[in-house]
Amino acid sequence: MAIGSMDALGHDVERHRMWLIALGGSLILLGIVAVGSSLATTYASMLVLAAILLVGAVIRVVASFTARDWTGSLLLILSGVLYFVAAVLTFRHPIAAALALTLLFSALLLAIGLFRVIGAVWYRFPQWGWVALSGAISILLGLMLWNSWPASGLWFIGFCIGVDLIVEGAGWIALYASSDGDPLASKPAA
Repeated sequence: MAIGSMDALGHDVERHRMWLIALGGSLILLGIVAVGSSLATTYASMLVLAAILLVGAVIRVVASFTARDWTGSLLLILSGVLYFVAAVLTFRHPIAAALALTLLFSALLLAIGLFRVIGAVWYRFPQWGWVALSGAISILLGLMLWNSWPASGLWFIGFCIGVDLIVEGAGWIALYASSDGDPLASKPAA
């Protein structure tokens, strides 16, 4: 990015600083509400996921009919049907969908953590201990999620959404507060 455009961006951030701070504060408050009512947030997020799957199903089926001459159109219509079935099942059973996704996420954490630990110990690259620690923490989180399942499936997705909103809000506030008056300036090393 050119210096001139960085200066323009800095001026835009400065000019809209109150909106950025208000946006960040609003996202933090919304995140706190989402974490506090993680069951309702999980339920609502499953309904939104089902709606997205339904829209994706319609788009795939329509696209398959407009591309009848394409050899992959049969796969496109089959994937559209699969999206539709997943959408209907998620709409009808949002809590079961949340339980399944939480169990899948737990398995993902376990697998990723295991690969990190094995890779770090095997290759012993610089700072390999931090990667091994990261993997061990992922394994621990995956085991904790697995051990508290199915109860964790009721709150986990809503909790993650709330934490994401809080972190995003803090990021918007930090965009302005990162320096004295110039939001894009880096602070000198001490």
